[in-house]
Amino acid sequence: MQGWRVRMEDAHFAIGALEGDGWADTAAFAVMDGHGGKEVAEYCQEHLPLQIGRGPSHDARAAMITAFEHIDELLEEGGEDAINPSSFYGFGSSGSGAHPDWVGCTAIVCLVRRDVFIVANAGDSRAVLSRRKQAVPLSEDHKPNLPREKDRIQRAGGHVERQQVGTNVQYRVNGNLNLSRSIGDLEYKKNRDIPACEQMISATPDVHVFRREVGDEFFIVACDGIWDVMGNQDAVDFVHERLPSYLESGRPLSGILEEMLDQCVSPDLVLTKGIGGDNMTAMLVLIEGEPTGGYCTPVGYEGPMEGSPIFDDSMIMPSGFCNCRPI
Repeated sequence: MQGWRVRMEDAHFAIGALEGDGWADTAAFAVMDGHGGKEVAEYCQEHLPLQIGRGPSHDARAAMITAFEHIDELLEEGGEDAINPSSFYGFGSSGSGAHPDWVGCTAIVCLVRRDVFIVANAGDSRAVLSRRKQAVPLSEDHKPNLPREKDRIQRAGGHVERQQVGTNVQYRVNGNLNLSRSIGDLEYKKNRDIPACEQMISATPDVHVFRREVGDEFFIVACDGIWDVMGNQDAVDFVHERLPSYLESGRPLSGILEEMLDQCVSPDLVLTKGIGGDNMTAMLVLIEGEPTGGYCTPVGYEGPMEGSPIFDDSMIMPSGFCNCRPI
């Protein structure tokens, strides 16, 4: 949903099986929340799954970290020409004027295998699992006021400013970005004396692995436009209240998310003090089949996983992107 914004800057992908050696048992779901423009989010939509698939399938954590950081390298190498405007929504295309120094996006990627969820996050988009109707966070928002994020920002030469409008408090890096990790935003990553993970704004994701359980029902992946309005448990309850009737009637499950976005969007930005005016993207993934794992805590990743996730390929287009429509 574009919401009150002048343009839509979010992107996403849903892929039944990643391309690459050893990745056929891995489904991938991601949301990218763009800022400063749509270009980096759309670049990630096209290239991030390919970069993950080029990494080692037996070490998904390393593959995802390398993929996130390599996207930044590709953007830096290409500048305005990082994307060929004749074949894609490019930097340097006619009338764009976009440059990856000043355009960026969050990225949260959820990989699903038969026994684990592997979640990589950079920024303040979020993934939440419903386990026996209880919300289980699969990621942590990267905000500049978090102690470890603030420490990194200051070590890299930046500062964090507190801004408040009414009851809405935000913390911004150098008075600008209200998140502390992203892909793109290369202007904040020009310190050649420190690695990518230590830059003022870092593309390096946190990666967590969660063993699947019999009680896992679905997970939600969404940008901060949703989480600014709804809490984790609120979103899980919202889906549970509607899911049985949708499944019984055979209606597309996207209707649940349409209802969710309609509830989140602000009827009047003055009354809500800006909350509910952002672009909003949400993805609902139902979990089916018996997992082989049995613990709810994050676990280390130790080699390739047997089997493949249960996934309904009828909702996947041949190009690999989900067969949804914008709302």
